Amino acid sequence: MKRILLIVIAAVLACQADAQQLPRRTQFALNPYLINPAVAGTKLYTPIMVTYRNQWAGFTSAPTTATLSAHTSLPNRVGIGGIFFTDNTGGAIQRTGVELTGSYHVDLNNQDAVSFGLSGILGQYTFDNDILEVWDQGDQALQGGMESTLMLDANFGMMVYGQNYSFGFAFPNLVQTKLNLDSDVAPDDNRNARHYYFMANYEYPINEALTLSPKGLIKFTGASPVQFDMHLQVAFQDVVWGGLTYRHKDAIAFGFGANLAGVVVGYSYDLTVTDARNFSPHTHELTVGYRIYSQRGVFRSGSLGPRILDRKRVIN
Repeated sequence: MKRILLIVIAAVLACQADAQQLPRRTQFALNPYLINPAVAGTKLYTPIMVTYRNQWAGFTSAPTTATLSAHTSLPNRVGIGGIFFTDNTGGAIQRTGVELTGSYHVDLNNQDAVSFGLSGILGQYTFDNDILEVWDQGDQALQGGMESTLMLDANFGMMVYGQNYSFGFAFPNLVQTKLNLDSDVAPDDNRNARHYYFMANYEYPINEALTLSPKGLIKFTGASPVQFDMHLQVAFQDVVWGGLTYRHKDAIAFGFGANLAGVVVGYSYDLTVTDARNFSPHTHELTVGYRIYSQRGVFRSGSLGPRILDRKRVIN
């Protein structure tokens, strides 16, 4: 495996080790489609969302992630979606590509349903050896130059949901495609790692104006420990919200947002609690989007859940 000894890159990988190659998402509750392809087509609207995350803000070569996503429902209980992403994990390593999703939904009863989603992922994975400063200049794993390889993989997910809850799982990097980088001394070990995500959400109406929503995300790979995010959110009339997130052995995050006339804005600030705070304790994540609602605020004809008519959303 590549021995990246530049302290910046080593620190970045230490920060990302629990999630392996995939970026963190503090706002996983605001745009769950980025986590689980089964979310595609489950909304009462079509969300178009842009998210930008700057980890360790102000620190040179800090990780940054940007995504543009959208999904919608079609007739016959089908959903589709797409994600454009670019993930720069410290300058030397970068992933850029597109994820296209198809989903299928089955009604369970008057208020509940199950969704299955499958995404194909096409991207480019690059590794720039020239950026690194290493102790062993003769390291066979670091031959210098820019390396680039095509990345093909898949993401499978399932979700059960109703008017005020959802739970499910997703398996990103399902195929575990080999990356085929020339400088790697053990090419069979250089591949996408399969990830395992489990998530849940519940909405509890305190009164007619306030809703309390606990949300959780558990993630791990076969070579990394389990990490979990716990998020508690309070929303006022589904218009403005504030929340607190705890990420196990990593950070505490504060967030707030609003949904006004279909325009969605969400911001979160992570305060790092590990040794990584010596580089920069600050992480910012911003989401801006627009929700295109169906006519009369209900599902389009032939889509999932035609009997769920009394809410503006299925899950948040």
